[in-house]
Amino acid sequence: MRRLVPLLLGTAPLWLAGAAFAQATPEGAAALRQGLAAILTPTLAAAGLGEPIFEGGWTVEPDGAGYRVTGPALSLALRDDDADGRKRVVRIRCDGDRYTATAGQGAVYRLHGETPIRCEVRPGGGEPAVLLTSRTRRAELTVDLAASLLTASTDASEGVTVTEDGETRLAVHRLSLTSATTPRPGSTHQDIALQLEAEGLSAGDPAAGEGLTLGGLRYGGRIEDVDAAALRDRMWRLIVFAVDAARRDPKASAPPHVERKLWTLAHRALAQAGDAMDAGLTLTDLRITTPDADSRIERLEMAANYAGLNQAAGGAGFRVAGLGGKVSLELKGLSAGGPAVDGAPAGSARGGPGVTIDRLLLSAAQAPGTSGSTSPVEYGAEVERLRVALWQEKTFVSVADGHYRGRIGGLGLAQAAEMLGQAVNNPDQTALAPIRVFERLVRSISGYEVDVGVSDLTVAAPDAQVSLGSAGYFESYQGLSGNDGTGRLKIDLAGLGIDPPPPFADWIPRDGAIALSFERLPYRSLLDAYWTALTGLIPQDGSGGVDDFDQAEALWTARILGILKASGAGATVDSFTITAPGGSIDIAGTAGANPAAAYGVVAEATLRVVGLDALTAFLGTQPDEDARSVAAALTILQTVGRQAGTGDGKAARDYDIEVQPGGQMTVNGTDLAALMPK
Repeated sequence: MRRLVPLLLGTAPLWLAGAAFAQATPEGAAALRQGLAAILTPTLAAAGLGEPIFEGGWTVEPDGAGYRVTGPALSLALRDDDADGRKRVVRIRCDGDRYTATAGQGAVYRLHGETPIRCEVRPGGGEPAVLLTSRTRRAELTVDLAASLLTASTDASEGVTVTEDGETRLAVHRLSLTSATTPRPGSTHQDIALQLEAEGLSAGDPAAGEGLTLGGLRYGGRIEDVDAAALRDRMWRLIVFAVDAARRDPKASAPPHVERKLWTLAHRALAQAGDAMDAGLTLTDLRITTPDADSRIERLEMAANYAGLNQAAGGAGFRVAGLGGKVSLELKGLSAGGPAVDGAPAGSARGGPGVTIDRLLLSAAQAPGTSGSTSPVEYGAEVERLRVALWQEKTFVSVADGHYRGRIGGLGLAQAAEMLGQAVNNPDQTALAPIRVFERLVRSISGYEVDVGVSDLTVAAPDAQVSLGSAGYFESYQGLSGNDGTGRLKIDLAGLGIDPPPPFADWIPRDGAIALSFERLPYRSLLDAYWTALTGLIPQDGSGGVDDFDQAEALWTARILGILKASGAGATVDSFTITAPGGSIDIAGTAGANPAAAYGVVAEATLRVVGLDALTAFLGTQPDEDARSVAAALTILQTVGRQAGTGDGKAARDYDIEVQPGGQMTVNGTDLAALMPK
């Protein structure tokens, strides 16, 4: 039965309305009645519905200098058959509103009403009715009959409750909805602003340890440069279609082309959505309680906007440039966990299993493109003071700070929307069609990069504790649509510690920094080879796909070797330093593809190893046979190494490594082939 509560609340926009204005004459009353029906309840005369959405119509009567206005009741009958197939009809009815109306300038009227909310849902099947009521309500509406628009509204209720069989399921101390539709200077379009606020919300029975409370909710939205009347009519057509579908027998055959019709209606409504939109939702003091867990959020903010839709629209689809937008989610003060457990370390949620986060931010954005191009899509995540407690495994994780940031170039929001629309709007696709859509999406990307980092990471388990001062990972690939691309890769590690230290602790890296760069990468040719191999496995007649993608991978691998050899691609080790208590490794060098070389590549590098003698001796004393085998190989490396020293007096061995065009691989001038066992 509780599933009906969201359904009932979802009808709120249909009954949060009303109206009436003009001179106190029968002619004025008739004009006001006709205008209110067109503005607030345009489906009263909608063709094709088995029953109307509203019961009755508007009545407007002269009353001195103003008018008495009564609105229609909302009346819906929807199919909600039981799982066993028994027919069930859910009936929803909300009382009509009553107003007094006074005339303003021209064809503008102002309505005032204080009719409390009263809606009833009768689910049938022997289940009790659900009742939505308010203790008080005050509504103010302004309508412009000449423009056929609701230009302003406020609707505030106190003591809102949802009850089922006499028990309160949901209570809201105060609920308000405001809207404003204002003319856009120099245009026949309008800007529309909407705001919804709720205070003191509770559901279930929080006092008994099972329920939800919310200190405050605020939603604000604004769309700009929109034909408000056209948008209203398109949205009502979509509502009519959805209500008609909800009344049909679930076991009956769907009307022909129903999915295409729904997509067409939604697309037409979207076309009226305005050039720009800005929306935000804020929740404060949210708490969810169950017998075994307790979750709290001090503040949760979500925001979204887009701009440039009119510039992006072009013909039946979208142009790549013009559309931009941003979405974000910020969470502060999350605490979620089970009951307290004796012996849990400080900082764990409620002293037991769970998670706490001081701050979490997720975001994605793209600025509107210009001159036929797109700006990069940027996305990321940031976290502050993350603590996770897995008490059953007696493992606790904490992170002081962390981030994940990404950037994609060339991919436009409008372009992605166009491709998605093509996929949804083509029901007769072959097995190859969705792959072609995905291929277009991938090929549109001109660059990609990602940056990940954490600091002050601690993992505490029963037998050991691992700590890390910081770690970072960065990769970047640019020029993906051509054959002269570049790439960068960076990995950083600092302050790794293990307590208690294992026997081989002196050889576990504590710090490290790796930076590689690539040039002349043939991205386009590599993608061509990949898509050719992949699509070659899928029948062109749409008879089905082939599961053996290992075959596609083998074909692609064989081709990329030839492509890379012919490309002249190059790689540079900008830095490669790994340090452990017992030693370190430093590498620098370059490598380049060469089609004339025996192995298709030439390379040269320098290597310095500190602590090699001690590591070889340590491995040689281990009982493990694999460790002794590695020690034997390191002995050969010692033999060809050039003895050197570090600035702090430690012994080191240096190596000059070459891969020559003829295929020889030398270390300090010695051919490695001569060192290998025969």
